[in-house]
Amino acid sequence: MDASEFKQRFLPLQRPMYWTAWRLSGNAQEAEDMVQEAFLKLWTRRSELPRMESAEAYCITLVRRLYYDKYRARHLKTVSITAEELPIASQEDIVRRIDASRLSDKVKERIRQLPESQRLVITLRDVEDRPFDEIAQLTNLSETNIRVILSRARKSIRAQFGKS
Repeated sequence: MDASEFKQRFLPLQRPMYWTAWRLSGNAQEAEDMVQEAFLKLWTRRSELPRMESAEAYCITLVRRLYYDKYRARHLKTVSITAEELPIASQEDIVRRIDASRLSDKVKERIRQLPESQRLVITLRDVEDRPFDEIAQLTNLSETNIRVILSRARKSIRAQFGKS
């Protein structure tokens, strides 16, 4: 394909290519750059171009792919950290996490052992962090009664930890 045939076939497609690039990028300068880059790719592949069926579809697809390649490149972060620089959890951190997990399991078990009204109130208040008025609506108890039940449940759990 010579230059005159290239111009005749692809220059009329400049406007749809530009609008596609502009819609994708939202930036006029970036859209112009993408169209120029697309024309450069078209020119370097001009020997392959006569075989295609739809020049417009090919050009629009080329612009879209250029945009997505640039978009991906912008959002990929190159990792420049060496293996020696990676943070490694210390033995103390691991032990602390295991202890916290075990403590959490013990508290859950102690909550399961409470009477049903205490178990329900402490779960709603301390686990689900619901306000007293909502707990009152759910349980049909007064807020004062809820506070008393909650206090007793917490006291019972503390006492059980004092024993073990």
